[in-house]
Amino acid sequence: MKSLILVNIFTIFLAFLAINVVDAKKKVVEPELVKETIKYSDYGDLDVYYDKSLLKKRRPVIIHVHGGGWCEGSKDKEGYMGNFFQKKGYVSVLLNYRLYPQTESIDDMVEDVYTALKWVNKNIKNYGGNKNEITLMGHSAGAHIATLTTVKAGLKMKVNGKKLKPFHFKHLIPLNGRHSIDEGEALQEGIDQLYQLSHIPGLDFLALYAEAREHLLIGKSGYDQVKILKGYEDKSIDFLGAEKYTFVECDEDTVDPMGLSDPMIEQLKRTVNNVTIDHKIFHGDHQYMLDGVKNDDAKIEGELLEIVESVY
Repeated sequence: MKSLILVNIFTIFLAFLAINVVDAKKKVVEPELVKETIKYSDYGDLDVYYDKSLLKKRRPVIIHVHGGGWCEGSKDKEGYMGNFFQKKGYVSVLLNYRLYPQTESIDDMVEDVYTALKWVNKNIKNYGGNKNEITLMGHSAGAHIATLTTVKAGLKMKVNGKKLKPFHFKHLIPLNGRHSIDEGEALQEGIDQLYQLSHIPGLDFLALYAEAREHLLIGKSGYDQVKILKGYEDKSIDFLGAEKYTFVECDEDTVDPMGLSDPMIEQLKRTVNNVTIDHKIFHGDHQYMLDGVKNDDAKIEGELLEIVESVY
């Protein structure tokens, strides 16, 4: 009799265990990684990389602005950045904006990025993103435009006749950006040098970079965020768009050499009350972070993730 009872108990236990194993298997949801392209304005579109199986999770968001000397590059060429963050559990957004010669105004680029950021704030919840946990990142010229847009919006400046409204990001990460731009003779000398270098085989693309700087910068203003902040008194700005700024530079960068972040860091410390500032220097060239992600370099990927995750 006791043996029969024990057998029944054991049978019930096995059945219970089997039910729980089945339930556990049912709860395992396979990732459904999707890239969706959206036209955010008449001038640009953006890609949202998200996991369709996690739409209700409200995950952190990474927005990446591509570089290219204000005259080339695209979200598609840096799509590996969207894929990388998507696979790491983020909702990621990559965007296009007007470039020279489509425009001869830096403010047109700012307007495009600002419009895209507004779209993300309004709509990212539909893709599982948390609008309160957004990191804005840009590389090279994209770092400049991302930072300039944040500054102009934070200060409620007018762009193309429209007054911008401030954003509130968790983090702004300019990668190898140019944060103080030459003017006058220094600017012209830099342009002339680019034209000269463009005659070297393989460097002909630099002529477009030189031409873009001629048309976008010479005789114009409002494109230098450092100069904008110099017009404000000490500690006169309560908040400037991001809780934390992390400037990334590389010691072998010949495109945007080390030290170009220093003037911006100085002005942020002088003028802004509520901001955390970090400055990271790595051993590498202008493409260090992007090439690391593109080539699946675990060390560099880890360095980038450490910067991103520092606010969470």
